[in-house]
Amino acid sequence: MEILTMQLSNVIPAWLLQKIYLILIIFLSGISMHSLIDTKSSVPKYFGGILYAVNPFVYVRFLAGHWLILLAYSIMPFAVKSFLDFLDNQNKNNLIRALLLTALTGALNSHILTLLILVYLIFLIFKLYQVKNQAGAVKNLLKSLALLAALYLSLSLYWLLPLFTANATVINQISQADIYAFATGISAFNAVFTIASMYGFWREGYIYTKDFIPHWYLLFFFILFLAIHGFISNNRSKVPGLPVKALGVTAVVAVILGSGIHGPFSSLFEFLFNNIFFFRGLRDSHKFAALIALSYSYLGALGVAEFEKIARSPVLSTGAYKKTAAWLVIVIALVIPFIYSFTMFNGFWGQLEPTDYPGDWYDVNKLLNGDSQDFNVLFLPWHQYMNFKWIPNAQKRIANPASSFFDKPIIQGENAEIDLIYSQSTNPAQRYVESLLGNKDKIKNFGELIIPLNVKYVLLTKEVDYKEYFFLFNQTDLELIKETGNFYIFKNAHPVSRFYISSLPPPSEPQKQSEFIPSLKPSDYTQVSPVKFSVNADAGYVVFVPPNLDSEWWELDGRTSTIKGFYAVYPAGSGMVYYRRFDTYLVGYLVSIVTLIGLIIWHYRKDSLDKTMNA
Repeated sequence: MEILTMQLSNVIPAWLLQKIYLILIIFLSGISMHSLIDTKSSVPKYFGGILYAVNPFVYVRFLAGHWLILLAYSIMPFAVKSFLDFLDNQNKNNLIRALLLTALTGALNSHILTLLILVYLIFLIFKLYQVKNQAGAVKNLLKSLALLAALYLSLSLYWLLPLFTANATVINQISQADIYAFATGISAFNAVFTIASMYGFWREGYIYTKDFIPHWYLLFFFILFLAIHGFISNNRSKVPGLPVKALGVTAVVAVILGSGIHGPFSSLFEFLFNNIFFFRGLRDSHKFAALIALSYSYLGALGVAEFEKIARSPVLSTGAYKKTAAWLVIVIALVIPFIYSFTMFNGFWGQLEPTDYPGDWYDVNKLLNGDSQDFNVLFLPWHQYMNFKWIPNAQKRIANPASSFFDKPIIQGENAEIDLIYSQSTNPAQRYVESLLGNKDKIKNFGELIIPLNVKYVLLTKEVDYKEYFFLFNQTDLELIKETGNFYIFKNAHPVSRFYISSLPPPSEPQKQSEFIPSLKPSDYTQVSPVKFSVNADAGYVVFVPPNLDSEWWELDGRTSTIKGFYAVYPAGSGMVYYRRFDTYLVGYLVSIVTLIGLIIWHYRKDSLDKTMNA
């Protein structure tokens, strides 16, 4: 989202783009839920759409900056409806629609995709039970479902193949400490009640509606009442019966799993966390509130529809008091979501304001772009998340945006520093920088020590603990070339390059660099593409600083690096340094593109393929 914003901000002001994103997410959430609810009247649909767009889950995720999660959340009802249509009729159009919406959800956010697949599974179980005595229907459904799954894998191979063939991912680094650090926060009574009321985000410091209304849970009880009423009134119906049962179960499952490690079902949550690979990605158990919002919105709308039947029935058969009471319930239902999350208004109660980067960020970017050399920039302080004083929100802590803002490659901290979790980065350059910073008081040649990282400039922004990095002023090989309101800009006095020639073999341990680093002499090279470089070296060793700062998969004419680390080393020679893993990415992209083209052709072909599917 930040990268897209930076690209578009050349045409549209960043603050306006942020407002567009906000409005788009809320609008899509309301429209998608409105389309999922199948009632004759629009009144229940409006209730469902409003509740799905305006609730504590959406509210806090906006404040946390999880806009891609919310964008995937906003189209989830579209995907659920498409899958429901597919279960009812496995024709070509329904299959393609379900496939594309599921793929789009996954492209936006894998966490919401996992939750969506859980919903699909629950829907499928109820559908199979519904048609269990119809062998032909079961066979056709399973065959079509297998085709849908195969097409989805092919269409999403561009990100699934690199994920499942990687030697190390962030998910591999997630440990037992994560389920406590990101556990559902108990804000009322217990974890079950908290998550059921759609609260429980793990990060503290936000202002909620519940902070203003003493008995806020009464509002929740009314929403819950509508959902339960909608479920009881419709679960035996032949028309909406299946989604009603499925979403009822979805709500229960979401509450059980969403209560996380602090709930009564902690042993189940821990078992799933330890034994199911992808479940580790749901360490933030509050994300299950997305499914609770989905269920409440749909079932609650059916509850409103039941009251609307009473309100619109003839007076003689119902009675004036019942009709008046029914209309009152409907009016309250339409207003309740706004009251339950009224802090979403007035700029999220002053906690969320669109803003742009300070002017000197653009000035520094222009300065760096004025240097045409291929180099990296080290950004300090070394934190993945930190407060930036120029952010107008009450909560100023965000993910460091430097790498998405600056055009030059940025090396920045990937250390989360949440509770007992310091870092889960798999990049070897992170460990090297941290080892340097850990010994900063003993270092006088920091510029020389960052040569292997191809760092030509060091940016120290005047935020949080920036004074802890004033050791940079004491270095003999760093020059302060500019100071702005937000930055100190240092330049490395040593020549740097993406390729070096060394007469010495690399050290056995990356930390033992004292003799090896001074032997590095910049070497000429040609960049053929982002994943291919041409080099010519007659003697010694070729030292290559990969763009991703990880020597794995980088080969010089088929030869792998003699060491594993943030730089690669090869015996001297001429040839091409190539990122062999790009072949994996290429296969994934080619398969996905071919699948997409095939789907387009299939969609527009007027033949009997539907008959083939149903054979």
